[in-house]
Amino acid sequence: MFTRGAVDRAGSACLRGVASALQWAVRPLRATARFLCAPLRCERGSALIEFGLVGPPFLLVLAGTVELSAMFFASSVIEGATKEVARQIRTGQIQTSADPMAAFQANLCDALLNVIDCAEVKFHVQTFGNFQAVNMPVEVDEDGEVTSTGFTPGGAEQVTVVRAMYRWEFMTPLIGNLIPAGLGGHLLISTVAFQNEPYL
Repeated sequence: MFTRGAVDRAGSACLRGVASALQWAVRPLRATARFLCAPLRCERGSALIEFGLVGPPFLLVLAGTVELSAMFFASSVIEGATKEVARQIRTGQIQTSADPMAAFQANLCDALLNVIDCAEVKFHVQTFGNFQAVNMPVEVDEDGEVTSTGFTPGGAEQVTVVRAMYRWEFMTPLIGNLIPAGLGGHLLISTVAFQNEPYL
């Protein structure tokens, strides 16, 4: 007849044997799990993955910022060049030259400082009877090309308007679609209205 103590010892020994057998059976599974999960625990490529997610949008915004700065700089250059040639028309230097239109174009190109291709800049110079009569809408064709051009600098004490226009083409993807486009696309326009001096 078995005593309670003997049953307990036998049960404990049986449980230890089962536990030992389970440990031996689970050990290969643990090793396999550690081998398979090792790449998931590795953090050596985390910086590369994060850069892959954040890098392209950041570079796009950076390139767009640089190009927008270049566009505003080009706009300032056109503004300065327009004011410079307008001053020469106002004082009669252009009108009294041998070839007024050639002189105007040469002075405009010089004032652009080689920042912008002078051949791409459209200009429109027109004379009006007074400031109230000034009306110079920018006209473009179906391709977005400027059609309102001409050169009439006027004489002494006449009201004259000088306009220079340059189309800015965005190279950065998506930036051109985010920036509102005016008439004929991204057209940089500088306009100066004045009354010619009595230079005669």
